[in-house]
Amino acid sequence: MRITFSTATFYAYSFDYSLRLARDVGYDGVELARGVGYQLGGPRHYLRAIRAIGVPVLSVHPPFLRLRVGGWPLSVAARMSRLTSVAYLLDAPLCVAHVPAIHSVDSHRAQRFARAIALGYDSVPGGVTITLESSQYAGRQPHLLDDVAALAAFARAHNCGVTLDTCHVGANGEDLLAIYEILRSVLRNVHLSDARQRGTVMRTHVMPGEGELPLSALLAVLARDGYDGLVTLEVHPREVGMVGRAQQTRRLQQALDFVRTATTNESVQDADRQARA
Repeated sequence: MRITFSTATFYAYSFDYSLRLARDVGYDGVELARGVGYQLGGPRHYLRAIRAIGVPVLSVHPPFLRLRVGGWPLSVAARMSRLTSVAYLLDAPLCVAHVPAIHSVDSHRAQRFARAIALGYDSVPGGVTITLESSQYAGRQPHLLDDVAALAAFARAHNCGVTLDTCHVGANGEDLLAIYEILRSVLRNVHLSDARQRGTVMRTHVMPGEGELPLSALLAVLARDGYDGLVTLEVHPREVGMVGRAQQTRRLQQALDFVRTATTNESVQDADRQARA
C-alpha cells in the first residue's frame, strides 16, 4: 500500500506547500483536492512543482468548495471528464467521484451517471481509474448507492473502483470491518480519518487514533490481505493546525506512524489470529 494525504487538509496553502510536507515527512504522494490554485495555475504549474519537489499526485478529488474562478462544470458528464483529464495530465492513477442520489439502477439519473463515467474514461487514452466514494448518509434518507453492496456492484458494472471513507462509515453507525469485506474486491483507495461522538453529533475527519473507529484493526487487515492501493489521510485542517509548519509536520508524522505501526508484521499476525479465532 502507498500512504498519501489530501491537499484539502492544507486548502489555505499552495500546492507546493503540500508537496514539500509530503516529501519532508515521508509520504508516498498526495491526493490533489482541486482548488483555486489549479484553476489559476493550470496543470503546467502543477507538473513543474511535482517534478521539482519529487512527490507525485496519486489521486485527484473534486473541489470541496464552489469555485468561482474558472468554474467547475454543473453537468455531471463534464465534471467527470474534467476529473479524469486532470488525473491523466498529472499522471495520477486514480480519481475520486462522489455518487448521486439514485433510487434505481434503471432510473434516468443512474443512466446519466453511467454515461458520465463512460465519457470520463473516453476523454483520456487510459491509465486512470475512477473510484466511487462511499457516502455519509446519516441524517437523511438513504439512496441506493449508500448501500455499499450496491455501490460495489455498480462500480464493477462500470469499470470503477471504490474509495472507502472510514469516517463516513463511522457517522453512519456501520461496522467498518464488515464494510471492508463487502468492498474488498473493488477497493482502490481508503480515505483514512477517525470519528467520535460529541453529544448527539458525530465529529468526523478526526486524526486517526483520536476517535472511536477500529482503524488499527482495519489497517492490519489491509496489510494481511496484501492490499496494494492507497491509504489517504483526509483530516480536517483543525486536526493539524491552521498555522505553524512545525505542528503540521508533527501531526502528519503522527498519522504516518499510526499507519506504519498498524501494518507491522506483529499487528498483521494479531489480525490473522483474530480472524481464525
